Amino acid sequence: MKINIQDPQVLHLVKVILKTTGKIGIPQGGPFSPLAANIYLNEVDWYFDGIRRKTAEGEFEAVNYHRFADDIVITVSGHHTKRGWAERALQRLCEQIEPLGVKLNMEKTKVVNMLDGGTFGFLGFDFRRILNREKNRHYILLTPKKKARKAIKAKIREIIQFGGATVAEDLIKRINASVAGWVEYFRVGNSSRAFSEVRVYLEMKVRTLLTRRKRRRKQSVGWRRWSNEYLYGVLGLFWDWKIHPLQNVEAYS
Repeated sequence: MKINIQDPQVLHLVKVILKTTGKIGIPQGGPFSPLAANIYLNEVDWYFDGIRRKTAEGEFEAVNYHRFADDIVITVSGHHTKRGWAERALQRLCEQIEPLGVKLNMEKTKVVNMLDGGTFGFLGFDFRRILNREKNRHYILLTPKKKARKAIKAKIREIIQFGGATVAEDLIKRINASVAGWVEYFRVGNSSRAFSEVRVYLEMKVRTLLTRRKRRRKQSVGWRRWSNEYLYGVLGLFWDWKIHPLQNVEAYS
């Protein structure tokens, strides 16, 4: 399937970006990067969708393809009859993108066997296969990556560090805006432990800030002075850490 872009404003924007970035490549992480990936990889999407349909057995899909911008995951059935399919899927992917003048980043590209305990990351989540509590079936554990947890902690530190003399209530509003967005993104799946980790860190940083401010005013107040009732009831610290279990795909369509 070919895509013809006829919007003159979009075409003008593309030309301007390409002129400023040179003949080869575009800045990674820039706003044009996802659009370029969607244009370049459109036919690759359709190619693997064809494979998905050809290898489907009823409602069971032996091969599936997932892409967001230039991040791609291809999942393959672990059944013994599908041995070697994962390596062939990677080969097919290379064959499809090379004519486009782009290459896979082999440092970030790998084949993972989840049946043997392998894990992989995608869009800020870690994916691993584990046994349930009853030890009678496996399921996919979906958790925020360590990098994602470190990023929100760094953001909390930054807001507090550069808060200056901002009143506590206003500072909390800034923190809440960042934390709420992070939680909303990661609240699907199995994020309970990660949420607990970040929540404890957030409470600690806010209590430390309040204690330091009191001490500057020559008021000797201990760190334990600031109860949860004060943090959440008076200051209005973000509190909605509820997990939303991942549902079947039909629920998001």
